[in-house]
Amino acid sequence: MKIKWLTFFGIACVGIAALFFVYAGSSKTSHRTYTVFNPPLSDVEKAIVQPQIDQLLKSTTGGKQVSSTQVEFDSGVVTTFQVPGATHEPHTTCDFGFFCVWEANNYLGTRVAQPVLASGTINLPVYMTREVSSWKYNNNIYRTIVYGLDGPNGAGKIMTSTLKEIDNGGECCPFGEAEKSKAWTEIYEMSSLGEYNDKIVSLRFTPMFVRAPQ
Repeated sequence: MKIKWLTFFGIACVGIAALFFVYAGSSKTSHRTYTVFNPPLSDVEKAIVQPQIDQLLKSTTGGKQVSSTQVEFDSGVVTTFQVPGATHEPHTTCDFGFFCVWEANNYLGTRVAQPVLASGTINLPVYMTREVSSWKYNNNIYRTIVYGLDGPNGAGKIMTSTLKEIDNGGECCPFGEAEKSKAWTEIYEMSSLGEYNDKIVSLRFTPMFVRAPQ
């Protein structure tokens, strides 16, 4: 009798763990490990979310649907669509090794998670509309600078960056020796871009050259 009870208990635990993983497990791209956001959707919710996923897959290459709300790309980028209504918690986290942007203030709406590059650029309209309003940055500290720019291919004016002292609205991104010798302040999230909402077209990653403030 005791053996049967232990067997039933073990099966129940495995079932509960499996259900949890279906909702919020993890997966690993060739670049980074990311959280799989896989909530069960009602027919009404699926009718709203799935067409957005289908349209993204149709308009891009190298993508595959990995959950009820997510598309993963060969580049390591993960696009997550928000489930409408108040029955599901929004996906407001940003996994380690990613720079994440959301289309609405306060980390709401469609999210694009881009693996942090040592250097390089990414054009956001490939993965979402031109509506970036908030972001989070989760990486080793003082290693990489991330810029959000109003032009394609990492060019144009700075709409946001991960360094507090850089003024928005200026051209990107020349630094002379005088600037490199300064102590800069790294920032890790911004809940609203204010007047610069909906203006970011591309991201630019450059190596960090500065020390933390003393």
